[in-house]
Amino acid sequence: MKRRDVLKVAGLAVATMAVGAEASDESLIVNRLDMKPEDPAKPTDFELKHLPKITVKEKDASGYTMVEITVGQGGIIHPSTPDHWIDFISLYADDKLVGKSVLEADISRGAASFAVKLDNVKTLTSKAGCNLHGIWTSTVTL
Repeated sequence: MKRRDVLKVAGLAVATMAVGAEASDESLIVNRLDMKPEDPAKPTDFELKHLPKITVKEKDASGYTMVEITVGQGGIIHPSTPDHWIDFISLYADDKLVGKSVLEADISRGAASFAVKLDNVKTLTSKAGCNLHGIWTSTVTL
């Protein structure tokens, strides 16, 4: 069945699963729990390695702002190996999904960029999924 047919027949939920199926072997994605630093004021190196860093650039002439997300903070970058990698990064503007990047093991690093109109947006939130260590969230207030 073609992807377009799946979308028509089964709707958005199945479409999301189909996109995920295009990624690396899903059997290697073993943790989908929402994770949080034990002490948000003093994250450990392990926690820093998994937290998305949100960088907001300048607005362009068309009104779009580049928002860059890298997974890892404090000089600690998350690895990308065949068995341990960031498998997705998503960006939300005031809880509305702006975009999601699905990443491949080993050949892609935990980084993504989105061009977004941020007029009247109060918060940006990024979620990053580590195949072994769960989903990590960072939020910035604009």
